[in-house]
Amino acid sequence: MAVIDYKYKSTILKTDLCKRINKIDKQTYINNQDGIVQDYSLDNQYFDLLLQYDYKDIVEARKINKASFYRVKRLRDRVTNMLTSGHCIFCTFNFSDKVLQDTSADTRRQYVRKYLKQFNCQYVANIDFGSDKEYTDRKGNKRKGTSREHYHALVCIDRLPMNWSYGYQFLEHVRIKNSTDVKLSKYISKLSNHAIKETTKRSCLIYSR
Repeated sequence: MAVIDYKYKSTILKTDLCKRINKIDKQTYINNQDGIVQDYSLDNQYFDLLLQYDYKDIVEARKINKASFYRVKRLRDRVTNMLTSGHCIFCTFNFSDKVLQDTSADTRRQYVRKYLKQFNCQYVANIDFGSDKEYTDRKGNKRKGTSREHYHALVCIDRLPMNWSYGYQFLEHVRIKNSTDVKLSKYISKLSNHAIKETTKRSCLIYSR
């Protein structure tokens, strides 16, 4: 088995190479599927990349993009199976100021994992961060958002106790019996988007075994 060079991978992730080569490859695939002659502009974009990066960098970026694609596919498949198997709950776990101040990110991740594991059911969870953009509250006042750390989870269970002791907990029941239900697509999209957002795409998801 090939040894993964995480330092090299991290270097590639810090550039825009993955995004640029993915855009080229995606459009090339669409053109091939539709029988459209390749646009010269795509070739020019690829040549520009070859001038800026080594070919091995492009190969590594494609490996990263492929892994990301299958990661999202596995997530969608898992969420689909969970949502169509019975009742699920979509959870949001926030942390109090004291917990955020006194604990590390790894410790807070373990809090979430430990909490979910006790119910002996299927779940998938991921870290997320609030937007730092300005927003209008319910009273019409302009407020500045914060990049506050929190977690989202989909739990395949009928009921969860409101006993999250590290901050605030929000629960939303999801009941989908028909696999063609529009709600199904929305929830799959919602969970997938949480997992591949720019702020979270390099963080591992928390899965039940």
